[in-house]
Amino acid sequence: MDSEQNAVGAAPAGVHRPGTDRLWGESWYFDFAAVDGSAGGFVRVGDYPRLGRRWYWAYVVAGAHATGYALDLPLPTRRDVPWEAASPALRFVAEPAAGGWRIAAGGDGFGLDVTWREQAPEYCYARGSRMEQPGWAVGEVTLDGRSFPLDGPGQRDHSWGVRDWWRIGWTWCAGRLSDGTRFQATHLDARGRIPPDGYLMAPGGPPEPVRDVAVGADALRMNDTLLEFADVAHVTIDLRSPDGEQSRLRRAMTRVRAGATRHGIGWRERNMPERAARRA
Repeated sequence: MDSEQNAVGAAPAGVHRPGTDRLWGESWYFDFAAVDGSAGGFVRVGDYPRLGRRWYWAYVVAGAHATGYALDLPLPTRRDVPWEAASPALRFVAEPAAGGWRIAAGGDGFGLDVTWREQAPEYCYARGSRMEQPGWAVGEVTLDGRSFPLDGPGQRDHSWGVRDWWRIGWTWCAGRLSDGTRFQATHLDARGRIPPDGYLMAPGGPPEPVRDVAVGADALRMNDTLLEFADVAHVTIDLRSPDGEQSRLRRAMTRVRAGATRHGIGWRERNMPERAARRA
């Protein structure tokens, strides 16, 4: 197996004091995919303290199939790790472990059990309260009673601040190329008023901020690097605001190509608010 488990130390949850806006939120993502694209998954813990809610998401991919569950529960008194849920629909635990994180989740017909390890220092956004970090995941996912080994790249995301899914759309991606290059980018649908952010990380080097990002239907350019995507499988999560607004989040494990010689695997997402679609 192609394994890169060079951990750089365990990471704390780093829970922040909530802001005053009712849509102030704090979230933690973990993405992971086998090098060959045979299996993968992602989990998310998202808090809305002013609304008193917590979202647990857990999804897996095996072959061309993807499934999982999004659970909305009352916010527990303790917001720090471990994050745990024991609903009939979703069992979930995420907690720091030696050199990284241990994540396990499962529901009807699916499950995951992985160790996620850091591979580089955190990359902090120049604007906004957010960090991204490349890592490596080892474990397994299960789908419809079958087990699939997992050994491949992952990404960790921790953000805090006003999180309004229903106002602005965005495109996000992260992954690893066959030469060891890591990439991540976020582009907001804000007509250029909010610059994109993200990094390119050459093998053995630190994450370097990108200067610009351009988004296409199945491609994304970061500086002079064109990434072309071919999705393996995807899930769509329907999100409703406290005021009844709707947004759809599409997340896909995707094969990546950069030029004639480099290929890889990663994840990408597209948030699509209905309000923005009506304006367009």
